[in-house]
Amino acid sequence: MQYTRPACLLAAALLVSGCKIGGSGGGSDNDTSPSYSATIERTTYGIPHISADTIGGAGYGHGYAIAEDNLCVLADAYVTFNGERSRYFGPDEQAAIMGTFGTPTNLEADFFFRFLLDEQQLDNFTTAQPDDLLELSAGFAAGYSRYVEEIQDGQHPDRHLDCRNAEWLTTITEADVLRRLVALNLAASSANWVEEIAAAQPPSANARMLRSLPSEEPEIDSDRFLLGREAGIGSNTFAFGADATESGGGLLFANPHWYLLGVDRFYQVHMTVPGVMDISGAAIMGAPMVLMGFNDNVAWAHTVSTARRFTLYQLQLVSGDPTSYVQDGQNVAMTPVEITVQVQQGDGNLQPVTRTMYRSEYGPMINLSGLGLPAWGNQVAYTLRDANLENTRAFQNFFAWDQAKSLDDFYNITREYVGIPWVNTTAIGRGDPRALYSDITVVPNVPDSMLATCLVPGAGEAVMAVAPGLPLLDGSRAACDWQTDADAAQPGAFGPGNLPSLFSRDYVANMNDSYWLSNPENPLTGYAGIIGREDYEQSLRTRMGHTLVRDRLNASDGLNGFLASSDNLREIVLNSRVYSAERLKDSVLGVVCDANGPEREQQACQILGSWNDTGNLDTVGAHIWTALWNRIEDLDLYATAFDADDPVNTPDGLSADSSLHDQLKVAFTETLADLENRNIALNAPLREVQFYLKPGEQIPQYGGEGNEGYFTVLRNSYMHIVEFPDGEPVRAFTLLSHSQSTDPTSPYYADYTQAYSDKQWLAFPYTAEDIAANLESSIQISE
Repeated sequence: MQYTRPACLLAAALLVSGCKIGGSGGGSDNDTSPSYSATIERTTYGIPHISADTIGGAGYGHGYAIAEDNLCVLADAYVTFNGERSRYFGPDEQAAIMGTFGTPTNLEADFFFRFLLDEQQLDNFTTAQPDDLLELSAGFAAGYSRYVEEIQDGQHPDRHLDCRNAEWLTTITEADVLRRLVALNLAASSANWVEEIAAAQPPSANARMLRSLPSEEPEIDSDRFLLGREAGIGSNTFAFGADATESGGGLLFANPHWYLLGVDRFYQVHMTVPGVMDISGAAIMGAPMVLMGFNDNVAWAHTVSTARRFTLYQLQLVSGDPTSYVQDGQNVAMTPVEITVQVQQGDGNLQPVTRTMYRSEYGPMINLSGLGLPAWGNQVAYTLRDANLENTRAFQNFFAWDQAKSLDDFYNITREYVGIPWVNTTAIGRGDPRALYSDITVVPNVPDSMLATCLVPGAGEAVMAVAPGLPLLDGSRAACDWQTDADAAQPGAFGPGNLPSLFSRDYVANMNDSYWLSNPENPLTGYAGIIGREDYEQSLRTRMGHTLVRDRLNASDGLNGFLASSDNLREIVLNSRVYSAERLKDSVLGVVCDANGPEREQQACQILGSWNDTGNLDTVGAHIWTALWNRIEDLDLYATAFDADDPVNTPDGLSADSSLHDQLKVAFTETLADLENRNIALNAPLREVQFYLKPGEQIPQYGGEGNEGYFTVLRNSYMHIVEFPDGEPVRAFTLLSHSQSTDPTSPYYADYTQAYSDKQWLAFPYTAEDIAANLESSIQISE
């Protein structure tokens, strides 16, 4: 890539001093605002390596680089987080890509963000941040804003065609960066309830709502409580200790299954400030620091945790006053907040829409009628307390990890901040024989002992049945408030002594089940149900993950040796084995295949019988099994029930029940009919039927969904495999399946995606020498 310098610069200049100065930095010689300088060197796939003398400069380079790659997506997101979607796009449009916040209408999103991310919330968060994090954030804002002003000045003329002339493309400030961080904190809590919080109104106002939630009483959908309100968002990770690796040192695999589109996707970046940090990895777009990565001493990975980050409370309302409630015999008034949103009309003019929203002492009121619970009436109402709305330490924790010196240092940081908002962590360190698993995170302190007296009768059990560990508590008694451990980092939270972690010399893993089987030989037990379940059936993806490790360590996977290495791990994690097929395919075919059956069914049976039970691009049959599995997975399939003493291998075997067999035959016939109706050939290789979700591109994609038992899933996003060779710099291999840029005019829009499709890992250039050897462009920017 050749960088096109601004026309106002001297041709010989390498230093881009900027035709216009924007954001929070720069000015005249008499200006006391911050000054920033950074070098941005791009290597293969456009990965920016940013070097600066100050933390602010590192943020400046990051902000500029990510704007080069993802300007329109970020600009749209800042409109969202500022609660201004209705102003620019009208009230009724449903945002196509909202990531963790779902797809509410613009008006509901605006009221939600204006309410939860208000000035008081932002001020509390900002005041709690240390100077270095504020410096990093201010630099990020200045770098992003500098690029915006270059665009608005007519530079980079062929780039960002979707937004370069948009009214909503504006510069940002440090406050915008911090507001984005607060929003990111809420991904596994309040973000699940945008419409329900925005629409929570007392009964007298319900009729005036511009948009109502369902009034019928549907069954509670368990997916409704998942991060992003959809299945499939999660991750895999392996961390091997010295006893399980060929090198005798640690080995780490990071494998988020994260958003492929929108602002919540990953951005790969490397930032260096001499003597302070030299950190590489992935940031969720808009976060100025690396959130998952490696330096020359530690490497870590994340998976979405099962712990609950909020609780619901049922309030007993004061008779005749639905905006007050009773607690311990005392009347408590809710806090009203009047919010006005500017709404674009059909003629382009703006009209204000005002709504009064309410908070209890716990947090925002919430309308749960869509879950079959009563709407806000005259007797009861519901409210939500979100531990991560009270968590100001999350990004201090991440930023401290970026600078960690050893695995012990990393672990001590984790226990000191207890700030990680919603993910498990695995980690390894240079020269350390151990691998670490940790769910030392922000969890409401609701021990199991509280449930007998504080769970709302009936409704509480119903919620827990579909969302294990999530309590609906009695808000009429202060005795049901969250407790606080002596070592807690914030009131109402568990301290690290009551949160699970494990060091192991062989391996730890997590595939989005609970902490329980981080290492099946050393189960973690005795923790509160709000953190996760124990002794329960694991997902097929979890079982596949542990099976991959076991097959490696007992040399049954067909590869050389019996220990893990970077080389064999890069092959194993992308091998696209299908656990459901390995366990049940032959038995199912024995039931549904009839030598005298219809010709199309015989063809399908022959294809499936020859299929090697993987979802690689050239395999034939994977798409048939996927379509069949999606029809049969909820049937009572198994002959052997789940056994907590053998959780990796059970349940197993196909039941001999004749009624099940009849259901399988019907499902097989319907599956083949459906494929025929969709004009999908039975003998098509996977590369002809499964493609990467990337607008304007059609790149074949291997793998499948976790519910089928794929470890190699379709939502693979950023990935790294890291080790610390003795006497050598950190050695890492990376992939970013969705590529660095969201701009179709960028050379980095689909190149990394093609590399992922080809299973071509990138040997990451970490050292200055490796960066120089792989250099594609280099600029310096300052103001």
